[in-house]
Amino acid sequence: MGTEHPKKARAVMQRLKDMIHSPPVWVNPQHPVKVAIALMQSFQVDVLPVREGDQVVGMVTARQLLAVAEETPVSEVMSTTVLLLSAETPIREAADHMAKAGVEVAFVINDTLAGMVRAIDLVPEVSRSYDPLTRLPWQDALREWSIEKLRTGHEISILFFDIDSFGQFNKQYDHVTGDRVLEVVARTIERELDPDLAILCRYGGDEFAVATLYMIDEAQQLAARIARRVEEIQLPKVRDIISVSYGVFGGRRTREREMVHYAATVDDLIVRASRLCLQMKQRKGTLAMLQLPLPGVEPEERAEPRVQVKGISYIVQGKDAEASVELAIGNARAVRQARGDAKQPPEELMVRAARDALVALLPNIGAIQIYHVSKVAIDLLEKGEKMDGIMVVVETQTAAGNQLFSGFAPVRENAQRAAVNALLHALNRPLAKWLSPSQINSST
Repeated sequence: MGTEHPKKARAVMQRLKDMIHSPPVWVNPQHPVKVAIALMQSFQVDVLPVREGDQVVGMVTARQLLAVAEETPVSEVMSTTVLLLSAETPIREAADHMAKAGVEVAFVINDTLAGMVRAIDLVPEVSRSYDPLTRLPWQDALREWSIEKLRTGHEISILFFDIDSFGQFNKQYDHVTGDRVLEVVARTIERELDPDLAILCRYGGDEFAVATLYMIDEAQQLAARIARRVEEIQLPKVRDIISVSYGVFGGRRTREREMVHYAATVDDLIVRASRLCLQMKQRKGTLAMLQLPLPGVEPEERAEPRVQVKGISYIVQGKDAEASVELAIGNARAVRQARGDAKQPPEELMVRAARDALVALLPNIGAIQIYHVSKVAIDLLEKGEKMDGIMVVVETQTAAGNQLFSGFAPVRENAQRAAVNALLHALNRPLAKWLSPSQINSST
């Protein structure tokens, strides 16, 4: 599979085989207690695995042997609850297994019994890379986790988060409030993750990163859901809305990797996700400063041709919801539906339906990835008031390359229609530049 240099791999990730100090000694269930005592004294250990044939069937501790007759079989005093871990298990993963099992000792298996490790032996390795404020690991843990998943044939996606305008919490309130924001955002992200499918780290400053086994579409939905949860955070005395920008990359591979340097692959995914996050943050900042013209107030003449909204609907039946959008350009029309959970914000389903209708209407435009849909309030500095609207960020994927676009539409009739208008606001201008009249006519 890969060509990663073995010395570099060991430097990147320590495994249980690197932590084994105790020799692989054991007793059989039929051995008398005096044999176990003799072995403990000889090898200066207070725990022994109990092995029957090639199987570890239990363990016996020095405390269990106190005041026990020397001829008593080990089977009568041993504990049958043991944790067996592969020698290739990463240190942090092993520590998690031991914590969940509530054990202080684990036995290491490498085809056969290789030895044992204690939880206390893992503490220095595990604790050295944790952030005491958020109680999250730093980025090296995410890299190790990701490298391990790639090495075993999994595909990963990286989600990169950056708290918007974080400096204002320190300046407007105080550093204690800023620290509290970091803590609460960390817990909010953590609650949305499946620990079996993802790892969260504090990347640095006000940035967080997630590596997950989700493919790109699920990863983007996860990132959008996390962004919504963050916006729901309420802290005492904090009047400002807490929000995050994010970028998602990875989860697209359709064939096996060849000649792969896993560490370089992970770094590339992180860089690309952080770049998309930065682009979203910059576009949010641009909107906030009103440097992008808003629909209905833009001074320049609108480019033609333009995709127009002919009809929308949003229906909820029990736990299910369906959004329907009809778009038109020239004489061509397309209608598409998107279905989802009724608890999901309607704006997200509307944008999905509008995206699908747009691709059906103009199949030559290539793929469109939805990165962000949210309700925002834009400060109208000259009027001293706010405008409620919907912001949409999408990425177009064409033969010419990938580009990120954002659109904003004020909420006039309802948020569902504003969501569709925001998508079209993001794409109508580039569409007018990209599409020739013959391409538009071919769609009819």
